[in-house]
Amino acid sequence: MDSKREFCKVKHTEIAKLIRAAGNRSADLLYASGFPTADDYLFAEFGGKRLIVLSPLEIDRGRLEAAPGVEVLCDTEFSSADGAAVVRELAARFGAEGFLVPADFPLGFADELRRAGISVTPAGEGSFFPEREFKSESEVEKIAEALRAAEAGTRRGIEVLRESSPGEGGVLFRRGEVLTSEILRGEIEAELLRHGAMPAEGTIAAGALQGAQPHNAGSGPLYADTPIVMDVFPRSVSTGYWGDLTRTVVRGCASPTVARAFEAVLEARELGKRMLRRGAIPAEIHAAAADHLASRGFPTGTGERGRHGFFHGLGHGVGLEIHEAPRLSPRNAEPLRGGEVVTVEPGLYYPEWGGIRLEDMAYVTSGGCRVLTEIGTPFEI
Repeated sequence: MDSKREFCKVKHTEIAKLIRAAGNRSADLLYASGFPTADDYLFAEFGGKRLIVLSPLEIDRGRLEAAPGVEVLCDTEFSSADGAAVVRELAARFGAEGFLVPADFPLGFADELRRAGISVTPAGEGSFFPEREFKSESEVEKIAEALRAAEAGTRRGIEVLRESSPGEGGVLFRRGEVLTSEILRGEIEAELLRHGAMPAEGTIAAGALQGAQPHNAGSGPLYADTPIVMDVFPRSVSTGYWGDLTRTVVRGCASPTVARAFEAVLEARELGKRMLRRGAIPAEIHAAAADHLASRGFPTGTGERGRHGFFHGLGHGVGLEIHEAPRLSPRNAEPLRGGEVVTVEPGLYYPEWGGIRLEDMAYVTSGGCRVLTEIGTPFEI
C-alpha cells in the first residue's frame, strides 16, 4: 500500500474554497482554521470538510490549536511539498472542479495554479465567509477583551496627560521634558502590550490642529487647552480579534466652541447607539447623527482651508479585522440583521481649532444594542 495518506474521494460539483496565507495576517484564514502563524499555509474546504496543510515545523502545534473539525495534514503526506502540487493533488482526490479564493489571494500563486490547469475564481471583497459579519457570543467576548486593552491604553494616556503642565506658549511638559504625540503614543502602546494586545500601526495621539485630520497619528509637542484625540485600536495576541476606542480630552480648559463641539459629538454618539437594532438602516442612523451635529451649529462643508464638520462614516464592523462589514455609512441601505459588532464614532473637524471624535463599540441585538465599551468619556482633565 502506498505510504501516503489515503483520501476518500468526495465527488461534488460545488466550487471548493482555497486560502493561502499566514494565519496572523488573514482574517478569513484565522476564522476558518483557528490557527495563527507567521508563515503561509494552505486551507481548503470541500463540501463542508475543512483541512489545513502545514509544514513539519508547525504540524504538532497545529494539531493542538486548530479549530474543532479542521483536519490537519502535513505536507510530507503529499508527493511534493510544492504548494501548487499539493493543491492539484487535493483537487484530484476530492473531485473539485475549481476553487473560490478570497479577494486578497496571492496573484502569483493564482497564476501558477491556472497554469497547472486549476480554476481559480476570486470572491468579492467580504463575500468569502459572509457569516463573519455576525458574531457569536464567544466572538463578542474576544472583541470585548481586546476593547479592555484599548481602554487600559486610553486610561494610561489620560494619566500621562494629567501628569503634564503647561509651559511657555502652552506647550505641555512632563517630568522636565516636552510632552509630544510620540511620547504619549509610546505610553499608550506600552500599556496595550502589558494587557496582551498588539498596538496597530497608526495609534492616534493627535493634538490641536492635527486632530482636524481624522487619521493623522500626531507628531510634535502637545498643547494645553486644546483637544487631543486618542484613537486606540489594538489586536489581541491570543485571539486575533480587535478592539476600537476613541476619546478626545483637553488638558486644561477648552474654548467655548470646542466645549460645544464636544457636547454635540457626545449627543450624536448616544443618539447613534440608541438607534442600533435589528432592522435599522445604517444610512438612516448616520444621517440622524449628522443632522444632530448640524442642528447644534456644526454643519458639514468645505471652506478655504479644506473640509470641516462631520465628513466620515458613523462607524464600521469590527472582528478579526479592524474595519469590516457592516458600515454605518450614508451609502449602506442594507438593514442590520442582529449579531453585528460595530463602532459608533461621530466626529467634528475644523482646521481652525482641531478635532473631536468619541467612539464606543456595541453589539446589535433584536431590541437595541449591548454597549461593550466600559470606560467613561472625560473631557477637561
